[in-house]
Amino acid sequence: MLRRLLALPLAGGLALSLAACGTVRVPAGPDAANPVCADIVLGAPPQVLGMDKVETSSQGTVAWGSGEDTVVMRCGVTPPGPTTDMCTTLADDKGVEVDWVVREIEGDTFLYTTYGREPAIDVSVPRSAAPDQPSAAALDLTQVVDRNLEATRFCIGPGDEGYEG
Repeated sequence: MLRRLLALPLAGGLALSLAACGTVRVPAGPDAANPVCADIVLGAPPQVLGMDKVETSSQGTVAWGSGEDTVVMRCGVTPPGPTTDMCTTLADDKGVEVDWVVREIEGDTFLYTTYGREPAIDVSVPRSAAPDQPSAAALDLTQVVDRNLEATRFCIGPGDEGYEG
């Protein structure tokens, strides 16, 4: 079986690979077995950034797209603590807000991790999938995150570094 490895050097050495059959292989988060993650996976939208959902190999994960443009969501990742990384509040068109810690990794991938919600969710967005607005992938997930995970802490303010405990 042919496999193509897409290096996404995310937290914890996350590496993503695509099998010839179209299954995205991605490691599960440490708390992926949390029952809330099952609800999030089942409630995930059929499309993100206009790309269709594809099969993944791990519990608590969802992916959309193909090849280098694949967007991956992992539920059950370690919640971020205090950091100097950017924390921003993203609001969808219905006014629902979710706080995200945002990191750019090696200049070609953005990693959005929910802040103040447990279990935490991360979303990796290759620059090629959304060169002008990578936050649109996180925005596509606002409803499923807010519906399933209560916010207990918040960013100090949109784009501020630092957190309110």
